[in-house]
Amino acid sequence: MSETTSDLSYLELFRKGDEEAAQKLFERYVNQVMKLARRHLSRPMASRVDADDIAQSVFRTFFTRAKKGQFRVEEPEDLCKLLARITVHKTFRQIAFHRRGKRNAAAETGEPQEMLLNRLADGPTPEEAVEFVDHLENFLRSLQPTDRKILELRMEGYNNLEIAKKLDISDRKIRRLMERIRGQAELMGMKAE
Repeated sequence: MSETTSDLSYLELFRKGDEEAAQKLFERYVNQVMKLARRHLSRPMASRVDADDIAQSVFRTFFTRAKKGQFRVEEPEDLCKLLARITVHKTFRQIAFHRRGKRNAAAETGEPQEMLLNRLADGPTPEEAVEFVDHLENFLRSLQPTDRKILELRMEGYNNLEIAKKLDISDRKIRRLMERIRGQAELMGMKAE
């Protein structure tokens, strides 16, 4: 039995009450779920929100709803996509929760709030959040590796001088690359601010 076929088989076995099948699915996807959750957490937020807790919540939701037959998983990649969507949704909800009022980690640390997290905390629907993440991931894949690394570091909250030191390149080069990235983003229909 191939790995992708066994995922669907494990899901069907779980629906029939086989807890070992649930464990197999958990073991197969837990690292991917945690990695995806970590990718969406800024450094300050990661001190508040644990990717392991998000993963536990994702699988609790998945298994509860799957047992009730609330998910339709027909193709092998549907399971991975479903877990990714649940992960992104739960991660954004945790970020929004921790950015409200007195829980706001940015207010405690004095760090500037990130534009992306502000927009997400203002209440996009889960579908809008997933669509944005999909669009962003496609955009990142279109970049050269150096450009992508610089943009990822900027999104994580690093400034140009920190990035320059980390990647051993000049601050001027980073500014030029950021201008080029903004141009590419505008061409792809992503508003760069």
